[in-house]
Amino acid sequence: MEPRSPSKSKVPIMGFIYRNGALKIGLTLLVILLLLSVGFYVVLRSGNNPFILKSTYFTVVVDCGSTGTRVSVYEWELNGGLRDRNLPVLIRSYPDNSTNGLLRKGKCQYHCIQTEPGLDKFVGNSSGVRASLEPLILWAEQWVPPERHGDTPIFVLATAGLRRLSEKDAIWVLDNVEAVVKEQAFMYRKSSIRVLSGKEEAYYGWVALNYKMGNFNKSTRLPTLGLLDLGGSSLQVVAEIDEPEEDELFMRSKIGSFEHRILAYSLPEFGLNEAFDRTIVTLSHSQALRESAGGTLEVSHPCLGSNFVQNYTCRGCFGLTSTDSESSHSQEQRNEFNSIFLVGEPNWEQCKLLARAAAINSSSSEWSRLTDSSKCKAGWASLSGSKMLNLKQITHPVERFHALSGFFAIYATLNLSSRANLTKTWERGQQLCSRSPDYSSSIPGNQKYAAQYCFRVPYLASLIEDALCLADKEIIFGPGDISWTLGAALVEGEFLWLSSKDQTNIITRKNRGVISSSIYLFIVLLCLLFIVYRCQVKLPMPSKKAAAVGVSLPSYICPKRRPN
Repeated sequence: MEPRSPSKSKVPIMGFIYRNGALKIGLTLLVILLLLSVGFYVVLRSGNNPFILKSTYFTVVVDCGSTGTRVSVYEWELNGGLRDRNLPVLIRSYPDNSTNGLLRKGKCQYHCIQTEPGLDKFVGNSSGVRASLEPLILWAEQWVPPERHGDTPIFVLATAGLRRLSEKDAIWVLDNVEAVVKEQAFMYRKSSIRVLSGKEEAYYGWVALNYKMGNFNKSTRLPTLGLLDLGGSSLQVVAEIDEPEEDELFMRSKIGSFEHRILAYSLPEFGLNEAFDRTIVTLSHSQALRESAGGTLEVSHPCLGSNFVQNYTCRGCFGLTSTDSESSHSQEQRNEFNSIFLVGEPNWEQCKLLARAAAINSSSSEWSRLTDSSKCKAGWASLSGSKMLNLKQITHPVERFHALSGFFAIYATLNLSSRANLTKTWERGQQLCSRSPDYSSSIPGNQKYAAQYCFRVPYLASLIEDALCLADKEIIFGPGDISWTLGAALVEGEFLWLSSKDQTNIITRKNRGVISSSIYLFIVLLCLLFIVYRCQVKLPMPSKKAAAVGVSLPSYICPKRRPN
């Protein structure tokens, strides 16, 4: 009997063992991959990707102005990650031309989403503050994905309206603002709800303009643009200078690739509404006292239409002559004159003189005797007398200015091109104000201020020509979508895009918790895979000892056939 060959008899059974081990490995890997997929699906379903740094982020800025409260939402993309000081790229901003909603004011291009009046009118009125803010924040939430609300900062920044309040009243308003904001989904810091200084507001406007026009983040230094920003209460003027100055309004800005030395002016009382109020004070001091049928002091205004009649509350409108002041009028009786009866008495030439007097801050007694020699004074003082503005000296490096906000709104209303010269402005103003009896009905937009356009047009032109002395500079009116809020979103939100010592990135506490749990899950699954591989899928290897085992295995080798 021939001996059986062990080596040959084990070939099929060893192939079976190897196939069985491979099957176990495959099944184990499949289970692990399924568990990992479920873990990642749960994390991604929650809206957070724990291993990839978000390349986009949002900021919300609420502008608490003197005439109303506005909101803007900005979406950014990180430019080159978080290295150096690369500025983020603005992807889109809201509101835009496609934005609709109950808060949008028709087909406007300026302050389209806002509530009125300004928050400074709600001192002592908590419900008024809430009614102004809540609709704006809820509107902003529509444009930020819900899963991003928790890592989107909101900045509530007030300007001239709250600057003119007492410190106590301003703090009261801000506390009520914070009470509303903390109930919403956006993240905030206490320092993100505050009153901006005039210098900050001016600087943010300059940053917004030059960022939007592409003057930052260039490999070569480009000349920056000058800013003229006209609001309801104040006027901002910003220009870059060659040499540093010993001035409280001088500042260094390191934004983009280069350092900039700028002067940032904010001139209170030179906004459109405040300037108009000053003309009424001027007229009340220069006109003879007249009483209406109801016994209220009457003031006639040469920039208002002949059909204009309105009760008007005016600070400082006493209009008393020296004879009157020596009479038996008490201070209490004088204060009654704060409520006046304002009537229109159109006179284009007188209106131009009055607007120029407001632009150069001329005294009440000499406004009607202004001549061309009063143009472009070497130094122009603000109402406080603490600042002197001399643009002839500081703007020689700036060849081009952009006039925004109120400047742009007036030009857009007059249907003038952004590059129209001031001659066209004067002509269009005269055409508008020569309409009789009431030109305001032809002006679109807020009818509350439409009646004042015959003052606003010559005031705009006088500011540029007579006060700022910029008639020889190139001035572009607009773009209308640039606001200081863009600069505030960029500068105030720099912690979201600037690299820091601890490599701060766009991750909130909630996201960090998700990241920790997902990493923990990943490590546990890896350990499980290692244990299974080492303990349950250890393959036997052929050896002599195995061959000596006295186990009879069936042989599939055919025996040799014996010869007959």
